[in-house]
Amino acid sequence: DDGVQVLLLDGKLQSAEADERVYHECLVHPAMLHHPNPRKVFICGGGEGSTAREALKHKSVEKVVMVDIDKVVCDFCEKHLLDNTDTFKDPRLDLIIDDAKKQLESMPDGEFDVIIGDLADPVYGGPCYQLYTQEFYNTVICKKLAPGGIFVTQSGPAGVLSNKE
Repeated sequence: DDGVQVLLLDGKLQSAEADERVYHECLVHPAMLHHPNPRKVFICGGGEGSTAREALKHKSVEKVVMVDIDKVVCDFCEKHLLDNTDTFKDPRLDLIIDDAKKQLESMPDGEFDVIIGDLADPVYGGPCYQLYTQEFYNTVICKKLAPGGIFVTQSGPAGVLSNKE
């Protein structure tokens, strides 16, 4: 089959097998390479496994905690996105099906070297909107980062023609 696999959620394109690496490599590697020794990584969302896949490429990484709210998406991607099958089996990955904000709040302060937001677009009132607020960054993210820790997140559609929301 020469078709390209895509991941659609609620009718919106989330990822395409043909070019997802461009997005995930750019999301993950600048922060991971800038940090002198990223050992613990927290991923908000990322259910398809690609963000975790890229983080786990770094030999210094001892643990990746990925929290996604949608078990169906995680299970589907583990089974059907062959590039990510091994990621879900990696013993350094701790996959938690729950609300990422709630889970991150419950973690010890200063726990993570890198925190990555791989979430649905920051549409006002949308399911992930609260994870794109200054309040969340100041009251949760900053506390959970270890000294010298780095936070990175996607920022939604870019460009005058592509942003219709």
